[in-house]
Amino acid sequence: MTATPPRSPAEASPSASSDEGPDEVSALQDALRAAHAAVYGYTYIGARSKGDDRDRAGRFMDAHRAQRDGLREELVARKARPAPTEAAYPLPESDDPDELRRHARSLEETAAQSALQLAGVPTGPLRELAAGALQAAVARSLEWGGGLPAFPGYAKDAAPSPSPAAEGDGSGD
Repeated sequence: MTATPPRSPAEASPSASSDEGPDEVSALQDALRAAHAAVYGYTYIGARSKGDDRDRAGRFMDAHRAQRDGLREELVARKARPAPTEAAYPLPESDDPDELRRHARSLEETAAQSALQLAGVPTGPLRELAAGALQAAVARSLEWGGGLPAFPGYAKDAAPSPSPAAEGDGSGD
């Protein structure tokens, strides 16, 4: 069963100028959409997994539920209407354990991207929330066998290039 994927942070229409960073409500809404998708995805993964993978899916579903609830509270505190849950979200094509793990890593990548976007808001407490969410998404992805990206939260094709100084000066030292 597949559906239209949730908007990625890159597809969000910013309501603040790029100099100001992302709008708080827009960034919170995108993070909430990612949390909705993760809860849905982990429900599916947990129902089709066994052993440690099933336990992990249950723990991570609970973590995303708590995050979702916190994001809703942040939106309500700003007198914004939280984004509703979609009827369905994209799911893996099969119940193969490797396919389920890939899907879980994809859920965490989307969560990391939305957390990175939220980190760009000017409000300190939201930035702290975003930093914790980004760290948690990367840690969960690692538990599913993902790698540690150089720039967590950036889409693979949008990550900044390392500076020449970071790559070394070529002297062989």
